[in-house]
Amino acid sequence: MLASDAANPAFVGAVNPDAALIVEFYKRPVQDMFKSSLDGRPIFSDVDYVKINVPGLKDMAWDMPARSDHKQRFPLQWQHYVNKTQGDAREIGTPIQEWQQLTRSQAEEFRALKFYTVESIASASDLNINSIGMIGGMSPYALREKARAFLKAATDAALPQHQAEELAKRDAEIQMLKEQIAQIAAQITKPATAPQAPEAQAQTERQPVAQPIVKRKGPGRPSNAEIAARKAAEEAEKARQAA
Repeated sequence: MLASDAANPAFVGAVNPDAALIVEFYKRPVQDMFKSSLDGRPIFSDVDYVKINVPGLKDMAWDMPARSDHKQRFPLQWQHYVNKTQGDAREIGTPIQEWQQLTRSQAEEFRALKFYTVESIASASDLNINSIGMIGGMSPYALREKARAFLKAATDAALPQHQAEELAKRDAEIQMLKEQIAQIAAQITKPATAPQAPEAQAQTERQPVAQPIVKRKGPGRPSNAEIAARKAAEEAEKARQAA
């Protein structure tokens, strides 16, 4: 049966197959690596996630960021999640549970009071900070100062690294510009070859191509038979003259 059959009133016994799935929407803190590197401390943002499980099949499970089609496919579960989390502040910063100043149980108590990040404690007003009492193991004002000191120390520590990265980026850009300028200068100073006039070019093409001179070998030494024939001829000529 197709999922679309569930919306067909003419389909007898129509059942939505998604009703058999176990679906849960929840928030997951996801670290922003760029902001974390910039501020020198872990910066997270709350992202909506969805878990989908098939009963009886432990290997058939999905855990992924919630998309719009998930919200449309599972409207009841999504509405339940919205109702449950309505009023929760979605703050960007260092999650309270990532602050080593607090234990896990203390962090959960702060989350129950809607303090989700270290920034929310550092920026709390006197009225709001008084509501936490001694949860952090010290006076709320002392805890707020510790939160402010933590954020400042992290920012100060990250500043030299950030400046070094910016300087390296600037140096790379300057080097690239120097190379481009050198290439342009080389093109400008390169001597241009004057084009040959058409008449001179045609005359050059009509000139015969010089052939290579081949040096011939001199005559070789006469053979013994040739020498003997010459001597016989000379002797015959002498005998004829003497007669």
